[in-house]
Amino acid sequence: MADDIAVEADDAPNVVAEQDEVETPTKNAALSVLQWAKENHLLSLSGMEESIETEDEEAVADVPGTFNAQRVQDVFRKRAINLVGFDEAGRRVVIFTKGKLTATERKFMPSNWPGGFAVEYIYGGIAQVKGNPPPPQAHRPYFEHNGKYCCGSSVFPANCMGAGTIGLLTRDADGVLHGVSNNHVSGACNHAQPGLPILAPGPVDVTAEHRAPFTIGRHVRLLPINDGIPENVDISVNWDACCFEIVDPENVTSMQGNAYDTPLEVADPMPGMLMEKVGRTTGHTHGQIVAQSASPVPVAYNVREYGITKSVFFEETFIIQSFPTPFSKPGDSGSLVVSRDAQGVRRAVGLVFAGDPDRNLSFILPLRPILDKLELQIVAGHNL
Repeated sequence: MADDIAVEADDAPNVVAEQDEVETPTKNAALSVLQWAKENHLLSLSGMEESIETEDEEAVADVPGTFNAQRVQDVFRKRAINLVGFDEAGRRVVIFTKGKLTATERKFMPSNWPGGFAVEYIYGGIAQVKGNPPPPQAHRPYFEHNGKYCCGSSVFPANCMGAGTIGLLTRDADGVLHGVSNNHVSGACNHAQPGLPILAPGPVDVTAEHRAPFTIGRHVRLLPINDGIPENVDISVNWDACCFEIVDPENVTSMQGNAYDTPLEVADPMPGMLMEKVGRTTGHTHGQIVAQSASPVPVAYNVREYGITKSVFFEETFIIQSFPTPFSKPGDSGSLVVSRDAQGVRRAVGLVFAGDPDRNLSFILPLRPILDKLELQIVAGHNL
């Protein structure tokens, strides 16, 4: 058994530096599309209208004339725009539509933007958080490595029927070992009492065929998921993350299923990155970040386990697409999303928190600010 390692994100070796938040030409183009869509009533979600700032009305005029063609507007009115994202490195504006564009429609839809940006269309983009996870695609909803419970496995509060995923192990400033997942998994959607037992596997996954459930940890603190439109609430606090103190460090391992150890290095998500994750429902899957949302994204929460139905806005959201199967499904929430570069180096990037699985789309939140806000350090090499 190797000694485990805990390193702060900014102190990790060869860590990918945090990206400065700057306004980019591609993002500006995406915002122009959003403002134009709002002006012309082409958005599918009323919540999207609330997230689009319209102070700079001149931005609407920057939309190329091809967007104002009647047949283009007719298609958008028929198919509707769910959200608009951007890929700065790839110089792409990505428009997510509620209805699927036909081959004929695609032929006359705008495909480029002055300045050399491409315009692409993806079917889907409605971010949802659902309870009642389906059965795992593998035989078991958890993984074990040398008898230790792995990250990427089923967890949930002991007082409620449900299941999500433990994403990674971490340590606080005192060296205490914690598990990290989503607020809507182990934080009971803002309602977990301090010390609430977190069960592994989650109660819905307890069967005669599976290992006996045990208390993997107890709730410590969370980052909130507060509903309300951006004009009325501070959406910058919404991160849907939670941590719980591990009861017995000898029961767990930092392995992500049986696939790989949790990476120490942290990278900020960027469109174009190839991603992988291990989760309770779909196991080890692969995908690619196709866009960063240009505006706050309204996420529909319908978590019957907690009686929660609400819409929550998130400022910094990235969208992953995968083929031919979904990157994630309900029950995978909380999974650690990892990048892998051409040299095979893995880096921790974010947490799965929402999805549009029917369209093979998953939504992730960046890991770096979550660790900073929870004041935790990544742990690797634990019980390998």
